Amino acid sequence: MFPARRVVRGFTMIELLVVIAVIALLMGLLLPAVQQTRESARRIQCQNNLKQIGLALHNYHDVHLRLPPASIWIGQGEPHGGGLMPLGTFDRVAMGMAPGTESDRLYSSWVISILPYLDQTTLQNAFDPGSPVDADVNRTVRETVLSTMLCPSDAYNRVPYERALLNGPLGHTYARGNYAINVGNNRPCFLFEPACTAGFHSGTNDLENTNATVWGNGVAGVNVSFRLADFPTGLSNLVAVDEIRAGIEPRDPRGTWAFGMPGANMTAVENPGPNSEFPDGITSCTILTLQYSSAELKRLGMPCADSLIPANFAASARSMHPGIVNVLRLDGSVDTQPNSVDLDVWWQVHSRRER
Repeated sequence: MFPARRVVRGFTMIELLVVIAVIALLMGLLLPAVQQTRESARRIQCQNNLKQIGLALHNYHDVHLRLPPASIWIGQGEPHGGGLMPLGTFDRVAMGMAPGTESDRLYSSWVISILPYLDQTTLQNAFDPGSPVDADVNRTVRETVLSTMLCPSDAYNRVPYERALLNGPLGHTYARGNYAINVGNNRPCFLFEPACTAGFHSGTNDLENTNATVWGNGVAGVNVSFRLADFPTGLSNLVAVDEIRAGIEPRDPRGTWAFGMPGANMTAVENPGPNSEFPDGITSCTILTLQYSSAELKRLGMPCADSLIPANFAASARSMHPGIVNVLRLDGSVDTQPNSVDLDVWWQVHSRRER
């Protein structure tokens, strides 16, 4: 007797297509959830970075009895810009003038000042404060990637900034960062000018020859430091550090931790809210616009503006987190601000004075 045959039935083509469709549907449903979970983790890490920076700022204040200056510039006045350009915005290295016809004037910045309080004492010891940041002796420091200064959501922060690339060679390299001290949301003018209201302060009205200080209504300035006691409206009511985005290519200075200029590690000038279409004022905007177009820069969330004299003079809070930016309050707390935040509220938390 022969054994009974077992009939093996395979999938029909229709059944196979149905299974594939179901799997594709499940993947389509799960992928956004996975991406959302990953972004949530990245956002938490970004917030933890800001908390570490806040602790470092307070530890610095405990030792020095003041917060660090936003940047340290050597030299009296700024001869470029017809006597109206403030100290701390004209980049001699990017413009191809240093170390040729003129010396670089940028010697330090607020992040360099707090390195020991970010567990980077060895790096601080390697920094020569008697030389510009761009000097060869400080190359190792400025090229060092600091994980605390990087938001993991930013897809551009692994591409270094090449400061001299506009008019010179590679090698003036700076590591990126995603956090900027709040210099102030003042108007781009000086209070000594007759028609200027809510503008910046300066050490003198002779900007071309004698000015050595610039400060606004934020928490730090060029060659200017503040005490926590200088903020009577309360530390929890003032943003100390904004999240910013790293530049989209090597000539874009935005998001550069050791480079003490607006856009690089400072937010400054009228601040229209998180991730605004209001352009950042940066030295390389002309070449970026020629390469990408204004529309493409806006689509990328990184609009920029030119000035008559190329300079880094204005920057807003930006992030690659959907719909929000993270901010560090002066009391050390961290919160998120939506793109839809009321602009008066946004203005007030960036100003140490009432409007």
